[in-house]
This record gives sequence, structure tokens and C-alpha cells, in this order.
Amino acid sequence: MNKSVKEVIVLGAGGHAKVVISTLLELNFQIKGVLDDDPNKWNQKVLNIPVLGPIELLKSGNFEQGIIAIGDNKTRKEIVEKYNGFCRWISIIHPFSYVHPSVEIGDGSVIFAGAVIQPEVIIGKYVIINTSASVDHDCKIEDFVHIAPGVHLAGGVLVGEGSLLGVGSSVIPYKRIGRWTIVGAGSVVINDIPDCVTVVGVPARPIGDK
Repeated sequence: MNKSVKEVIVLGAGGHAKVVISTLLELNFQIKGVLDDDPNKWNQKVLNIPVLGPIELLKSGNFEQGIIAIGDNKTRKEIVEKYNGFCRWISIIHPFSYVHPSVEIGDGSVIFAGAVIQPEVIIGKYVIINTSASVDHDCKIEDFVHIAPGVHLAGGVLVGEGSLLGVGSSVIPYKRIGRWTIVGAGSVVINDIPDCVTVVGVPARPIGDK
């Protein structure tokens, strides 16, 4: 994160944006506004921050730094692919989280209040580590992953690109979650999970391809 510039534009005006905006405010950023492609949200406000118009306004060149405040992994990836280069994507860490100094965090990632991230974790780009989630030592979280509130990853877990770990799910040590896979809320992963499936239950089992 570039600490010398504290202005930022927020992309997305849904519920997830409220958590991103509240984190930015805790970090004393000046939020220039919110962009969203839903015209019904234009000229409205999110936590008193005005919605200026569509995301296409990012191409105006008026915004040096941006952050994508959209929980859906596929949508975040589409926005990055379409608008990369029109601003610098920042990462943010809520001051009421714990992140060990050895942790690596990619551009565009967000770590919210109550999260705990232990030594030697690698977090990719455009990742969400949501409220009160924990990621233990030596985990690797690839790009565009969403770790939902209350998720617990034991040490050495690999989470593949674009995967979603639902609220309250957990993974035992050194297991692999495939790419673009969904782990249902409350599920417990005790085996490796392949790419592009949805798993639910205790233990987590596939219910079909995504």
C-alpha cells in the first residue's frame, strides 16, 4: 500500500462495500467516492460516501488509487481484467486485526477486523480475508479468493485461485482447496478438494460441479 497518498475510489456499492469503507475510514483514507454499475445506486450514499456513477468513470484518469469492494470473486477478476492500469489497486489491513510481519500480501487484497494471520502466510492479489477469520502458519492463498467471516485455516493449507470458503468453515492442516471451488458454510475439510466443485458438510463432500 502506498502510504504517501491517502485518497481512494471504491468500486462497488453493496454490503461488502460498507465493510471496505469502514476499514478505509479507520485507516484515515480520504474516500473520493463510490462507483457502481447499478444506475439505481447512483446519487445514493454508502456510509455517507456518494455513489458517483458507473465503474467506467475509472477511465477518466481522476483516480490514482482504487479498491474493489465486491465480494464475488469472478466479478472482482472481471473488473481487474477490464480496468487494470487505470488506477493503482491498494491493499488494506484493519488496525484491529493481527498480521505477522512475515506475511506477504498482494495488491488489492483486504483484511478485515478481527482477522488473525500467522507467520509465513502468502496472500495473493484481490483476496478477501473477512471478519474474524484466521489463517495459520505457512498457508498460501491464491488470487481472487474469499475467506468468509469466521473461517479457520490450520497450518499449511493451500487455497486455489478464485475459491470461496463459506462462513464458519474450517480446514485441517496441509490440505489443498482447488481453484474456483466453493466450501459451504460450516463445512469441515479433512481431505484435498479438487478444482471447480462445491463441497458441504462434516466432513466436506462434493455435491456437483460449479
